[in-house]
Amino acid sequence: MIAATILFAAARYWRSQMLVHATEYLSSVWPLWFGTPVILKTAPIDPRSLFRGNYVRLNYDISTINKNVTKKLFKRSEVGYVTLKEGEGFFIATGMYHKKPNSGVYIRGRIAGVGRSYRMKYGIEAYFMPKENAQRAERPVREGAHAEIYLLSSGKAAIATLNCKSGDCWN
Repeated sequence: MIAATILFAAARYWRSQMLVHATEYLSSVWPLWFGTPVILKTAPIDPRSLFRGNYVRLNYDISTINKNVTKKLFKRSEVGYVTLKEGEGFFIATGMYHKKPNSGVYIRGRIAGVGRSYRMKYGIEAYFMPKENAQRAERPVREGAHAEIYLLSSGKAAIATLNCKSGDCWN
């Protein structure tokens, strides 16, 4: 009887763990499967903190939002929806709102800092790759790169690819 109870509890625990892992996986790939693709220009950042482990740290032109494109003020840690439009090969920020827009292309982010402008985090600031590739990508990424991002209707984003001006970022 005790063995059956332990077995039943272990099976329930295993199922709950599998559900957590499956949910985590699906939330990360869902935008890649069903999202709208946009191209974002990456912005150079301090090269001393560019790489940590097996990923490249990215910054985007849309990571800094000028306060003049917002109608209301935002506070640190608030959620903001940044509307995007296609510019010269890249999508650019055109506005930021407290509520999700009814139409158009937008990305959901969180205010990471407030000063003369808003510093945004979108959850796409790290691009994972094998360590050797990350080390080889350091210079090409600093020289100019863009990321292909997929956006869901909720504004959630995921990185599909990272491309450098010089071609492949790690070869």
